[in-house]
Amino acid sequence: MAKLKFYDVSRDYIKYLKHYDNKIPDIDYDRFSKFFCGVVLQIDRYNYFAPVTSFNKQQRTNFLIRDKGRPISSIRFSFMFPAFDQVLTLTDFGSKPQSYKDLVNAEIKYCNQSADKIYKKAIEVYKIGVNKNHPLNYTCCNFNLLEEKSLEYINNLADTIKEIAASTDNKSTE
Repeated sequence: MAKLKFYDVSRDYIKYLKHYDNKIPDIDYDRFSKFFCGVVLQIDRYNYFAPVTSFNKQQRTNFLIRDKGRPISSIRFSFMFPAFDQVLTLTDFGSKPQSYKDLVNAEIKYCNQSADKIYKKAIEVYKIGVNKNHPLNYTCCNFNLLEEKSLEYINNLADTIKEIAASTDNKSTE
């Protein structure tokens, strides 16, 4: 199993998905942008970005991250969404204060020690999210719709890149 790492997601991509599913977490507020990172897990044929938040209460659709037995944060699987490599970057904590880096290191260490449980919980919540008859389905993002919309986004991104490349080629031959 691959080692878990923390990733950032393109803000444009998050805004795009939020247009189709309002359960996608808010990242922009009136005066500031929320720091937003998470882990990436393979579920079915997709990589899913699962946000890590400071929320530290146990729920059926999250996984508590602990430090010395005390919950310090959680992975919120009900709010996970498909994310291709093109919209992901490894989170850089270099400019953060040392106390924050220590917290993040404790979180990622615990996540890697608990990777099997995390994957199991992610798949469990995914099954809840794709089963319209499950009583907790309403708490989850619409995973099926988001998979469809993520493919559209990536295809549109690829088309845009091709158009830019063609435009650049045409200018260089003039």
